[in-house]
Amino acid sequence: MSEKVNRREKIVQAATELFMNKGYQKTSVRDITNRVGCTEAALYYHFKDGKRSLFNEVIESNMPSLMSIVEACEGAQSLYELIMKYGQSMTRTLELRAEKFRWITSEFPEFQNEERKIFHEKHLKFHDSLAELVRPFVMDDEEAHRIAWLISCTGIGYMQVFCALDMK
Repeated sequence: MSEKVNRREKIVQAATELFMNKGYQKTSVRDITNRVGCTEAALYYHFKDGKRSLFNEVIESNMPSLMSIVEACEGAQSLYELIMKYGQSMTRTLELRAEKFRWITSEFPEFQNEERKIFHEKHLKFHDSLAELVRPFVMDDEEAHRIAWLISCTGIGYMQVFCALDMK
């Protein structure tokens, strides 16, 4: 692995940990560079817009864990099977997702519009993928989206319960 790629990954990992532990607003670029052991110039080399583009990368790099839920539902032969696969996939990686979810929900009110937009776009991508899987089992696109929202919101609701109970 090249030094540039390795450093970029280290920056993203450090930012993820710091955002989750200190919060996005309270984490400075200097905090991240100190954790990685690089200069601010090196961070800006990889992330031209600084902390905001780094935030986008943190959200993007954590989307695969969310998209893996959708992938686990592929091949379902019925809506019931799709919902069961969704639930099973959610519970398999609950601890990791709960930690990330706790960070997002606690930090979300403090996000600026640009950060909210990034998160919103990622969630819409997840929702649209889920609706696409629901579509073969219902009458039309509108119903598929409604059911996808119900499935997604149910998952979010359970996640909030687990976070509130601080389950590990």
